[in-house]
Amino acid sequence: MAKLLLTLIVVYLSSASAQNPPVVLDRDGSTVALEPYAANIIRVTLSMNKDQGVAAPGYGFKATPAWEGWSQQQGEAGNVYRSARMIVTVEANHPWKPTATQIDIGKFFSGSNPGVSILFQTPEGKTLLRMTAWSMSVPNQKNGNAAILDDKRPSDSSFYQVGATFASPDDEHYYGLGQNQEGFLDHRGHRVECWHNYTATAAPRCVSPSW
Repeated sequence: MAKLLLTLIVVYLSSASAQNPPVVLDRDGSTVALEPYAANIIRVTLSMNKDQGVAAPGYGFKATPAWEGWSQQQGEAGNVYRSARMIVTVEANHPWKPTATQIDIGKFFSGSNPGVSILFQTPEGKTLLRMTAWSMSVPNQKNGNAAILDDKRPSDSSFYQVGATFASPDDEHYYGLGQNQEGFLDHRGHRVECWHNYTATAAPRCVSPSW
């Protein structure tokens, strides 16, 4: 496991402090906000709604953001943030020309998020984690999640389905993750469903996706 990395990725939920405002970047309409809390802790927030992307932290945050010991620079690779324990690169978006197939698909499937790639490394250059994509969409019939809107109260903020995709280093492995009785110890390369599934193949399981 990547022992040096203690990073919280927050999709859609917020980020800010009056004394230590976050660094806010735009990636073709995606808001990316970064707040360090220590040399090995940085909070990354992504949202298609900028006001939510830079809003105050939600429940559970007690610490105060601290930029002390962190430096920033911008180059061809993107925006780079360094501390004595970690290097975080929000990679630059490079222009691309869609293929005819991509243009055709885009006629029927709209609302895709602009791409954001974030790389976490040690100061020695070892990759800890790379976020390769993320998503934020309104619940809808096509994705089969529209029923959640029945639980929305008038006082609730808008509902979204959010997610992120990560490429982990070759030497990283995943153990535990709840009651996964499927005959293997290392979950790397396997699908792990993160909910209470009474009809799971290898017995009911309640998965807690924390490691």
